[in-house]
Amino acid sequence: MGAQQSDRVGIIGGGSAAEALAAELAGMFDVIVFESDLVGGECPFVACMPSKTMLHDGRVGHSWNDAVEHRRQVTDGLSDERHVEGLRSNGIELVRARASVVDVDTIEADGERYHVDHIVLATGASAVVPSIDGIDDDRGERLDGVWTSEDVYRATIQPDRVVILGAGVIGLETADMFRHFGTDVVVVDPIDRSLATAPPVLGDIVAGALTSRGIDLRWGTEATALRPAERREGQRDQVVVELSDGTSIAADRVVVAVGRTPNTHDLGLESIGIDPDEPLPVDDHGRLRVDGSIWAIGDVAGRGEYTHLASHHALVVADRLRAGAGAGAGSRRFDDVVLSSCMFTTPPFIQVGPSWSELDGDDDVVSVGVDLSSIPRWSTDRLGDGHLWVAARRSTREVIAAAGVGPSFDEIVHAIVVAIDGRVPVARLRHSMQPFPTIGEILGPAWNELHQRLSEAPPNE
Repeated sequence: MGAQQSDRVGIIGGGSAAEALAAELAGMFDVIVFESDLVGGECPFVACMPSKTMLHDGRVGHSWNDAVEHRRQVTDGLSDERHVEGLRSNGIELVRARASVVDVDTIEADGERYHVDHIVLATGASAVVPSIDGIDDDRGERLDGVWTSEDVYRATIQPDRVVILGAGVIGLETADMFRHFGTDVVVVDPIDRSLATAPPVLGDIVAGALTSRGIDLRWGTEATALRPAERREGQRDQVVVELSDGTSIAADRVVVAVGRTPNTHDLGLESIGIDPDEPLPVDDHGRLRVDGSIWAIGDVAGRGEYTHLASHHALVVADRLRAGAGAGAGSRRFDDVVLSSCMFTTPPFIQVGPSWSELDGDDDVVSVGVDLSSIPRWSTDRLGDGHLWVAARRSTREVIAAAGVGPSFDEIVHAIVVAIDGRVPVARLRHSMQPFPTIGEILGPAWNELHQRLSEAPPNE
């Protein structure tokens, strides 16, 4: 049955995806958002915004205390008042309570039931806390001194030494942030190199930059046990991390950064035939493959964990719901734009489209790599190491992917996104003109070399 003007949309979760969807639907649908925690989600309060604030302030030489104060200002002192007002100004109803699905058209929150025509899950994801011996105390609570990234970006006291479990984006950004302020940092990961899905040269550059600043990277090992350190007079409480290589490390704090998992439990999903222990059965339009009009956006959809991706999901689902109401084509898809991401270490890492490892072995793909030293700005600014990898399909002669590490690459990424989304032929890209002397000039030799490789490799039949 098509949606009607007065259809009611219930959004469970009030993070960035929910805010974007509510804004898109305002005025056409009766929208109600259920959120028991901070409206706005993690990004503005304990993730993206505070982490980039601390990374910036550490990089430019501010003190820890000054950076913490700046973080407080950026995060509005962990007040979500602006976000709440944003919903209300759009006529969105907010229910400050945990919600669960009763059936395909009923949501329950704080003992009250709400009839809705469409249900949207926007509950986000949470840090995975691994099963390591000793990570929980005798009461079953997390051992004192063990943090997730959320704890990191609420902290006001700077630790002297941290051990970070996991060398993904969150782990390496957190390591870089702490080291900028002078904290001793050890990163532990069972993989054998940094950025394992990217060209090895990129991982080498990132690892080299981090180790040059004094970060201890321990590859090929993992934590096997945690225990409180024996207390010494005048010393902070510490945690001892025992590693699989037989060594151990004592630190003020242990930061768990081994991944995140969608928040699917305690939502009543069993009532609509969904196993919360399994990935949600989400199609490319955001709709769950179950009875009723039930959708998922953002981290909980299991398609990636980025704020910009969550906002895109919201646009896609809004497009579908409007189409059901006779007010749109309903042609948007989760995968109708290229996915891009940045890791804001110094230097930053970018990824656009499929990774190097995903494309490895595809005979239709050709790729090239260009060093940052090939452009004039490298010598004028003493930029250090940098490298850009780009890939195209022989069958289409269009760019499909890129990855790179280098100063300001988090800004030139936009040009690559536009090139891929616009399906611009490499032959056309090579004629584009970049201002001199800028870091963006690296795109010139990248497109030229890619064009040359394509010329040498005729299209697949």
